[in-house]
Amino acid sequence: MKRLGREHHIYVLDPKAAPAITIDSGEELLVETWDAFEGVRDPAVLEAKCLKGPATGPICVRDAEPGDALKVEFIRITPKDEAVHMVMPGRGFLEAEFTEGYPTVMALDGDWVVLPGGLRLPMVPSMGMVATTPTYPQVTATDSGPYGGDIDLKELVAGSAIYLPVFVPGGMLALGDCHAVVGDGAVAGTGAECSSEAHIRVTLEKGMALNSPRVVTPDYFVVLSHGEELGLAMKQAVRDMVDFLVKEKGLAPYDAYTLCSLAGDVRVSRTFRPISPVKMMLSRQALAQLA
Repeated sequence: MKRLGREHHIYVLDPKAAPAITIDSGEELLVETWDAFEGVRDPAVLEAKCLKGPATGPICVRDAEPGDALKVEFIRITPKDEAVHMVMPGRGFLEAEFTEGYPTVMALDGDWVVLPGGLRLPMVPSMGMVATTPTYPQVTATDSGPYGGDIDLKELVAGSAIYLPVFVPGGMLALGDCHAVVGDGAVAGTGAECSSEAHIRVTLEKGMALNSPRVVTPDYFVVLSHGEELGLAMKQAVRDMVDFLVKEKGLAPYDAYTLCSLAGDVRVSRTFRPISPVKMMLSRQALAQLA
């Protein structure tokens, strides 16, 4: 199996960039990622360096062309070393009240994340940043869009798959920003950021023509939306799920809308930023009963 080390990290999704590695459709790959802070634990140093969140890549998939999609399956996600949460000035839901940098370094002990006072949280590793490359340069952190990006989807765990539209030849996939554990919204600014090794399988879906990312987790089918105004982004996520149920599952529009209200959830994935990602989640138990 091929391995892509974290020395091949980028800060910008650049359509003109050369691939770090080229793989075939259906190939499995081990990908190492940095933590979001690249090992730095001092908030003052982080603020001075303006670290932008490294992602490993880009990964070129042979024969991928605009109009296709990449299916990225996460077979295993293994956090490495330690995890850190960082309250940073100007970040988080309560940025006006919590104005000082405050790091919390946590040990990784088996299946547990251990806070300094001894409180133990179950480890639920997820990959926060997964993206294909758009037709324009885009930073790897802070924003999201139809290409994926810094989505902080805590449900993107081992056993999940994300489908991403292809915009440039090869798709030029990148991933990073692993969390040992994170809550919806990451309300204080980050998750338990950690370096990782991810075992993935990348499959080319010819002509899938997605408008935005989709995710299949062990429990949910998820559509992702984004926008500068959170309410509008949430409405679009619901609209996208209704459209999926109507066009691909054959439900009547009012029946699809009703099902979303009964078996779906709309949630904020990440702390408020200029572009906020939201997710509309539908129970796979309900979805499995549809044709």
